[in-house]
Amino acid sequence: MIDFIQVSKQFGTQDVLKSVTFRINAGDRIGVVGPNGAGKSTIFSLISHDIEVDSGEISIPKHTRIGYLHQQLNPHAVELNLLDYTEDSVPELKTIPSTIHALEAKMADFQPLEKERALKKIGELQHTFEHLGGYEMRARAEAALCGLGFHVEDFTKPFSSFSGGWQMRAELARTLIANPDLLMLDEPSNFLDLPAVEWLQKFLRSYEGTMLLISHDRYLLRSLATATLEIAGGQATRYQGGYDYYLKEREERILHALAAKKNQDREIEQIESFIRRFRAKSSKAAQVQSRVKQLEKIERLEVPATVANTSKIRLADPPHSGHEIIRLEKAGLTYDGTRWIFQGLDLNINRGEKVALVGYNGMGKTTLLRSLAGALPLTEGKRVVGHKVVIGYQSQDFAETMPPEKSVYHIVKDGNRAASESEVRNLLGGFGFSGDTIDKKCEVLSGGEKIRLAFARLFIDPPNYLLLDEPTTHLDVNGREALENALKEYKGALCVVSHDVTFIRNIADQIIAIDDSGVTRYHGGYDYYLEKIEGRNPQAETSAGGATSSSSAASEQPAAKGKDARKARAQQREAEKALKKIENKIEKLTEEQAALSEEMMSRRDADFSTINARLAKIQTEIQSLETEWETTAEALES
Repeated sequence: MIDFIQVSKQFGTQDVLKSVTFRINAGDRIGVVGPNGAGKSTIFSLISHDIEVDSGEISIPKHTRIGYLHQQLNPHAVELNLLDYTEDSVPELKTIPSTIHALEAKMADFQPLEKERALKKIGELQHTFEHLGGYEMRARAEAALCGLGFHVEDFTKPFSSFSGGWQMRAELARTLIANPDLLMLDEPSNFLDLPAVEWLQKFLRSYEGTMLLISHDRYLLRSLATATLEIAGGQATRYQGGYDYYLKEREERILHALAAKKNQDREIEQIESFIRRFRAKSSKAAQVQSRVKQLEKIERLEVPATVANTSKIRLADPPHSGHEIIRLEKAGLTYDGTRWIFQGLDLNINRGEKVALVGYNGMGKTTLLRSLAGALPLTEGKRVVGHKVVIGYQSQDFAETMPPEKSVYHIVKDGNRAASESEVRNLLGGFGFSGDTIDKKCEVLSGGEKIRLAFARLFIDPPNYLLLDEPTTHLDVNGREALENALKEYKGALCVVSHDVTFIRNIADQIIAIDDSGVTRYHGGYDYYLEKIEGRNPQAETSAGGATSSSSAASEQPAAKGKDARKARAQQREAEKALKKIENKIEKLTEEQAALSEEMMSRRDADFSTINARLAKIQTEIQSLETEWETTAEALES
C-alpha cells in the first residue's frame, strides 16, 4: 500500500496540496479527478519521486515497480526503431541475460560449492526474467502497438520518424506491456482515436496490478475505476466507489457540508451578537470574555465547490434550410496523386442529422470533415451545398485562429460586424462570459473558456450545419458535459470527429466509419455501430452515400444467391430511387416555401391570404413526405 501522510506541496505562492492524507491499497483501481491545475499530476510526480514533498511523508513499499505515463512525451532511446523502443520497457530484462552468460562462462573454473551457488543464482535470474515477461515481451509489444493503431510495416521504422501523437502511443504501449506493480496513467486517451480508446479500455480491464488513472474521459473512468480520488482546493478526498458513485456521493457530502456550515454561521452570529450587545456593560464582562474565547475556539467549516458546472453553453436556434444539407457525388481526394484518402464517395447529410466520423488516426477523418466544410477542395467529384445552408466549421487548431491579443468581445464582434453591442453581449452571456470577463484577452483564457469563445464566435452568425474536429480536447469533464448537452439540444445538422466515447455515444445518431476497406455509414448510434462491427453483419451497413464506397460494394452485400439475390438488389434499387424522388420533392417544396416567405416580407402588395394558404399546404406536404422518407429508409435498411 501507499500512504500519503500530512503531505504539503507548494509551487510559488500556490498551495497545491495542504496536509493531504490518504491511502492507496494494493489492487486499487482509482480514478483521480478534479479541476485542471488542482494537483492531480503533482500526486503522480510525488509518487515517482520526480519532485519532493515540502512537508509530510509518502510511504511506498520497497521494490515496487512503477509504470508512469506522463502527459508530455519523454522518450528514453529515440535511436531505436519502433518495436525495439516499445519492447525495451523493463531495464532489468537487458541486464539479466548478460549476467547469466557471464556466470555460465565462469562455471568451468568454479569449485563445486561455487558452481552450486552459481547454478542457484542462474535459476533465480531465469525465474525473475520469466516473471518480468522477458520471454513474451516482443509479442506483447507487437500486440499493444497493433491495438493502438500501428501497422506491422511501422515496426521497423525509427521511433523518431513518428509524429508526437504517435510517439505518445508508443510510449503508452511501452508503459502497459511492462506490467508494473503500480500503473499511473495521466490522460492516456489524449492522443488516441476511438478504436484505440476501446482497445485501451479492454487492456486495462485485464490489468491485475494497482492503477491510478487521471482522465477527463468519462468512459474510461466509469468502466475502469472502482474508487475515486478527488483533488480540489488543496485537499484529497477518497470515495469508495467509481465515477458515478463519486458524483452522487459528492453532491450528498456538499449538501451535508452546507447544512453544517449554515448551523455554524447561525451559532457564530448569535455569539457575535451577544458580544456586540454586552461588550460595554461591566456586569456582563465575564460572559462576554467567555463568548470571545468560545468564538476563538470554533474551527470554521469550509464548503467544497459544487461539482456541477454552472456555466452552460446555449446554442442559438439555427436558421431554416432545405432538407438536404450537403451532398458529395463520386468524390475523391488525394494529396500526392497516388494515395487516395477516399475515392468514388457518394455521401449526403440531411437536416437535423448528427453524424460522428470514427476510425484510426491517419485514415482521413479530418480530411473528410474539411472537405465537407469546404475548407479542402476535392480532387475529383462534386460537392453540393443545400438550400440556405450556413456552415460553421471549427478545426482542431481553433485556439490558434483567435488572435491572442484581442479581447473576448472583439473576437466575437469580428465574426459579424453587423451585430450590435447588445447582441454580442447577450450572446457572450449565453456562453458564460459576462461583466468584465468580456474584456479579458484571449491569451489568458483557459482551454474551456477558449472553446466557449470559439462557439460564441461561430454563433454570432448562427449556422445550421456544424462541423467540429475534436471539440472536447481542451475541456475537463464539466466542460465536456456542458458542450454535450448543448449539442444534444442543437436543431441543426452536425458532423463531429472526437475520441471521447461518451461524447459520441450521447450525441451521434449516425456513424460514418473510415478504415482500410473504405467509408461505411451506419444508420444508428455508437452502440449500434459497435454491435455491427463486432458481428460484421453486412445487412446493417451501407456505403456512405447509399451507393458505392472506396471499397468494393459487393463485400458489403448479404450472402444471397440466385433469384433471391437479384430480387434483393432490385428491391434495393427501387427503394433508393424512391428515396431520391422524395428528397427532390421535399427540396422543391422547401425552396417554394422560402420564396413565398421572402415574398411576404419584401412585397407590400403581396396576396397574403393566398400565400398563407399555400404555405400551410406546403408544410403539410413536407411533413407527409418526411414520414414517407423515414418509412422508405427503414425499409431500405432492413
